[in-house]
Amino acid sequence: MLKRVVLAAAGAGMVMLFAQQCGYGSASLADTGPSAFYPAPEQESASIVTVTDGDGRLHMAHTGWDGKTKDFIYYGVCKGPTCTTSRDGWKFATIPFARATKVQLAVTGDGRPRLHVIAYSAPELSQYNRSYSYGECEDDCTDPENWRFAEVALSGDSLLSDVLNARVPERTFALTADGRPRFIFTDANYIIEPDHYGAFLMSCEADCIDKANWKETNLAIQLDGGYPTERFTRPVLAVAPDGTTGVLANVYAFDEQGKDLKQGLYFYSCRQGCDDRKAWTRTFILETGGGSIPGPSWDLAFTRDSQPRIAQFLGDGMPEDRQILAHQLIYIYCKSACEKEDSWFANPVNPGKGIGEGADLVLDDADRPRIAMVTADGQVAIARCDEDCETKEPKWKAELVEPISVPEKERPQALPFHCDGEVWNARMPSLTLVEGRAVVGYDIVVSARCFYKHFQEPVPSFTFHDIFHGSRVASLPLAGES
Repeated sequence: MLKRVVLAAAGAGMVMLFAQQCGYGSASLADTGPSAFYPAPEQESASIVTVTDGDGRLHMAHTGWDGKTKDFIYYGVCKGPTCTTSRDGWKFATIPFARATKVQLAVTGDGRPRLHVIAYSAPELSQYNRSYSYGECEDDCTDPENWRFAEVALSGDSLLSDVLNARVPERTFALTADGRPRFIFTDANYIIEPDHYGAFLMSCEADCIDKANWKETNLAIQLDGGYPTERFTRPVLAVAPDGTTGVLANVYAFDEQGKDLKQGLYFYSCRQGCDDRKAWTRTFILETGGGSIPGPSWDLAFTRDSQPRIAQFLGDGMPEDRQILAHQLIYIYCKSACEKEDSWFANPVNPGKGIGEGADLVLDDADRPRIAMVTADGQVAIARCDEDCETKEPKWKAELVEPISVPEKERPQALPFHCDGEVWNARMPSLTLVEGRAVVGYDIVVSARCFYKHFQEPVPSFTFHDIFHGSRVASLPLAGES
């Protein structure tokens, strides 16, 4: 069983590879040739994602954040040796999009970009709080006039789910090998009739700017005409080269008769007829743990021959016999019969306790895993394995992509006069590989302690506020990459 393999590996000792492999100074990084830049240095931004296409071009997208930029999304493309070192070689489109909060990006096999935008719903739609849109461009995509969008779905789940939204990466959008879009979202809307509860896979085969061409498939089991319904949290979507659609989510699960099943991370898979829930298989992987800072997270990728691979960062509250896994990053794999729980195996990545939040898993051309993640002190790191990755003795290495002090010095943040104690934190890394380099887009959030004097209160109070939201692109060469 998966948990038995994980514990056997973890019991050998969680070696602090991260502490050994990367320091916080710049000298060791200079030896590896890192580079970094702000793609939008004069504005606030968020939710950056980076993608590579088959022609070696880099693509990026991010949203605005506040003030004049809050109703725009930004798409950029670049090819050449300067793309990972500065903004100079990039061409950008500024695309009007009201209330956008997060954006995801994918490219077709011939390099055409596709966007998935999550936004707050229009004010007049009071029964909803989010909208989900699909956007595509066929040519000259740095001209915003060439982008077309369709609002595909709406949801109305609890606003409490937004509390930690800025910390949680969205990896819910993907394209098939021939460029057909897929995305998944959760809903718990009891205001509309009929109620809309579950985890909804949205798929389109052609003419996807027409909302009518999208199909909705609920992966959650529902009883008694729709209630109770299984609850999914933080779903992740990926599509394999052979067309298999995979979903990874924390599920409060039960069976068709309503009998409770194990709660935790489940892998869902479907090859054909995926608009019917009965065509899907699901397999329990492992408990997720709980907590919020750092919070549990996971990502899914497929090998060239369509085998699933998972990076999972576990939270607090693990069962007693697996508490050693709390706040640890593990790599999980299956090579056959993945619908069976005992076909899955795992090993600890060992970057260090508390390192691994927001893990983004990418496999290189040789199916070797590379994982971007956030460290316990709010910096971005990457772990990679080049040898024995799917054995009991994998050879993982980890290093900082860049110290957070580098962007801090490059763009000092002015604070309001009543604030001090600024804290810089990286969030939501997005990893892509190009020409032997790991390229990581990530968000930066600057917070500060701000003091307030209330009427008739002799002692001032203070609270922490977010002062600045920005986006960053950093890269470093990976030894042995082709």
